Amino acid sequence: MADLPHHVFRRPGLPPLWTSETLYFDGDEYYAELIRDIDKAQALITVEMYIFEADPLGERVFQSLERAAQRGVQVYLLLDGVGSHRFIQALQNRDYHANIRVKVYNPHPWSFSYAHLSDVFRAGQLFLKRLLGVNRRNHRKIITVDERTAYTGSFNVTIDHSKEHRQDEAWHDIGLKLTGWIAPLFVLSLMKSWGMAAFFRYRRRMPKKRFIRFNHPDLRLNQDFRLRRALYKDFLRRLKRSKKRIWLSTGYFQPKRRIIRLLKLAAQRGVDVRILLSTKSDVFYYALLQTYYHHELVRAGVKIYEFDPTVIHAKNYFIDEWVTVGSTNLNYRSFMHDLEVDIRIQHPDNKKLLQENFLGQQAASRAVTQAMLDARPWWLKLFCRFVFLFRYWN
Repeated sequence: MADLPHHVFRRPGLPPLWTSETLYFDGDEYYAELIRDIDKAQALITVEMYIFEADPLGERVFQSLERAAQRGVQVYLLLDGVGSHRFIQALQNRDYHANIRVKVYNPHPWSFSYAHLSDVFRAGQLFLKRLLGVNRRNHRKIITVDERTAYTGSFNVTIDHSKEHRQDEAWHDIGLKLTGWIAPLFVLSLMKSWGMAAFFRYRRRMPKKRFIRFNHPDLRLNQDFRLRRALYKDFLRRLKRSKKRIWLSTGYFQPKRRIIRLLKLAAQRGVDVRILLSTKSDVFYYALLQTYYHHELVRAGVKIYEFDPTVIHAKNYFIDEWVTVGSTNLNYRSFMHDLEVDIRIQHPDNKKLLQENFLGQQAASRAVTQAMLDARPWWLKLFCRFVFLFRYWN
C-alpha cells in the first residue's frame, strides 16, 4: 500500500479523497488482495460491477461475499443487466444469505421473466421500458469494504483478466486500491443507483465534510447529466490546452468528432500524441471500427500503435502531468450513455509505473503507417464505414 506523500495534502484547493493508492497490473494479484479484504470485512461491502461472470472467478468472489454475509456483514450487489446477465440468471436459481441484497441495473429485456405480472399490458409496458433503456449501462467496476477501502479500475469479475485461467491471453488491465473518504463516497454513489430512499438514508449518516462530493477534482464520476457534461468539457479543455503529451490507452476507440479534431490540432502544434490500441477485442467488429479515423490522425502526425498479443482493456490517459485510470473508454457509450468512474492518480511513483507500463506495451506493438492503411482491401474499408454508422450505440 503506497501512502500519498505529504506535499499532496498541502496543495491548494480540496485535499485528496484518499490517503493511500496501490496499482495492480496483474488480475490474479488484484483479486487475491480483494478477497483477503472481503474476508476481513466486519460491517459493509458494496459491489457495483458491469461484468460479474458465472465462471470460476465469479464463484470464488461470490463465495467470499457469502462468507462475509454469514459473519453478519451487509452486502449490496448492484450488477448491470447486460454485462452480468448470465450470473444474474444463475442467482435466480440459487439460495444465498439474506444479508446479500442484489439489484439489477437496467435489466436486459429478454433475460428476465414477466410471468409474475398477471396483467399483459403491464408486462408489455415493462418490456418496452427495458428495451428503450437497453443502451444505458452501468460500466463501473467498484467494490468497497467497510467504508474504508475501495477497489476500482478496469477489472471486471471474470476469468478474462486472470493469467491463472487465460495464461498469456489474459486481458491487460489496471486496478486501484484506495483507502480513505473515497470509499463512503462510492457507497453513496451506489445507493443513488439503488434507490432514492437508500441514497438519502445513507447520506444522512455520512460525515459532513465539504470535500466529500461527486464533483471532486480527483474523481471523475458521471453521476448525472450535469456531471457527465462537465467531465466531457473538462476532458476537451485538457486536450485543447495540452503542451507536452497526450498518451491514450483504451480498449474501445470511437470518440466524438470533436476529440478527433483536438487530437489532430495538438499533434500539429508539436504535442506528442500517442494512441495505444489492441488488434483484439471481445466485440468482434471493434478492432475494425476503431480504425475509422486512422487515416486522418496519422496524416496529422498522431502516432497510433496496435498491440497484437492480447486484449488491452485498460483505460489509462496521460495529458501532460494529468494521469487517470478507470472505466471510461474513448467512445460514444462512455461519454453519452454509461455510468463510469475514473481516478486521477496522485502518487508520483504510480505515475511512473503507469508510464513504464504504457511504454512497455508500445514497444510490443507495431506503429500504424499510411502505407499499411492504404494497403487494406476495399471490402474491409467498406465494412468499416458500415459499422461506423452504428457508432452511437458503441
